[in-house]
Amino acid sequence: MVITEYTIKTNKIKRNYTFAMLSDLHDKHKAAQNALLYTQLTRPDAILVVGDLVDRHRKTHVEALPFLRDCVAIAPTFFAFGNHEIKYPVYNELDIASTGAHMLSNSWDIFDDDIYIGGQKPTADTDWLRDFEDSDGFTILLDHHPEHYKEYLKDKHPEIDLILSGHAHGGQIRIKNQGIFCPDQWLFPKYTKGLYDDRLLVGTGLSNTGYIVPRWGNPTEVVKINLVKGED
Repeated sequence: MVITEYTIKTNKIKRNYTFAMLSDLHDKHKAAQNALLYTQLTRPDAILVVGDLVDRHRKTHVEALPFLRDCVAIAPTFFAFGNHEIKYPVYNELDIASTGAHMLSNSWDIFDDDIYIGGQKPTADTDWLRDFEDSDGFTILLDHHPEHYKEYLKDKHPEIDLILSGHAHGGQIRIKNQGIFCPDQWLFPKYTKGLYDDRLLVGTGLSNTGYIVPRWGNPTEVVKINLVKGED
């Protein structure tokens, strides 16, 4: 596991922020312990968890809620569902909120006056995004699926400042910075790791799913986001 760092400048904030972005734990104990250690090293103002804490293939979920509680002990934590939570609904929104994390489900919360953090629920409506992108501060959307960027975010909601996604697992095997395969984008996917159009940030995740899928040239990661006051 590594810490991958990105710096984004904006004139919409009053001070600098550091965020840790986590995704795709898939109920792996060692990944959870490593991720918490690396997250502490980033010294985040807040932790943004972009779904898939449980694993629907193995039908396991023991790490999810303790992991969120441990995140909350480090910094304010915001969570949005991934596809695994939807297809293996062992936890509902109240369960997530009971950990102390902010549960975002087609909704948003305000962090420190000038940061608006929203969460898109997979397979749900997107009408709420119109009001979200009209927010006065810097808007961060947690949307587990990077393919949604082209589908309905890139052109239809251009005022959302930053979109955070996982799901792609970095394309599993990476050759010359190109992922080979991921769900919903299939072979040679476009959005698998990194910052696209200065708006979409895709993390490779903390682990794989229960299926035996190899990773090569593609370490798991905690993403450190430096949001810096300055010109866009």
